[in-house]
Amino acid sequence: MRKYAWPVALLGAAIIIVLVVWDTRIARAPNAACPQDTELCPDGSSVGRTGPHCEFTACAGESASSTAGDSPVSSHGSGVRGSVSLGPACPVMREPPSPQCADKPYATAIIVYHAGSSSAFIVGNSNEDGTFAFKLPPGSYTLAAVGGKVFPRCVETNVVVPANGYASTTISCDTGIR
Repeated sequence: MRKYAWPVALLGAAIIIVLVVWDTRIARAPNAACPQDTELCPDGSSVGRTGPHCEFTACAGESASSTAGDSPVSSHGSGVRGSVSLGPACPVMREPPSPQCADKPYATAIIVYHAGSSSAFIVGNSNEDGTFAFKLPPGSYTLAAVGGKVFPRCVETNVVVPANGYASTTISCDTGIR
């Protein structure tokens, strides 16, 4: 039995090494959501991660940063821009509306789906001022801002991204204040 101990130990070590390397290099599932962290841009805004390789979108006036080569997301001059608002801010709306009761910007995660799909295409964030921008290939998308378990409750928004340019949209989130 002792004459087989050395090859068995070597085989066991090789299996462990293969498993460790495999675990650290395992590919992300193609429809897995990206982490919801952000990168701070020079102008003070922030951008989220996009695409199959979860690279950060480009800051305004910059090209996309990617360590995974050309991304189908960053190679297009198209996408969607918009804002997320949270309201009502006061329990009783008056006529004329009071400025302190106007809808407020909402910084939250935004999940972008291809229209008709239930798998996230990208996950990003709106900034503190509620604005967001994602580079996307042309096509139809559904944007879903993440609210709370009960409130705020955000309405999904459908957009069509043109071949060259950006679609604009507003996502409304209900505070539940009545």
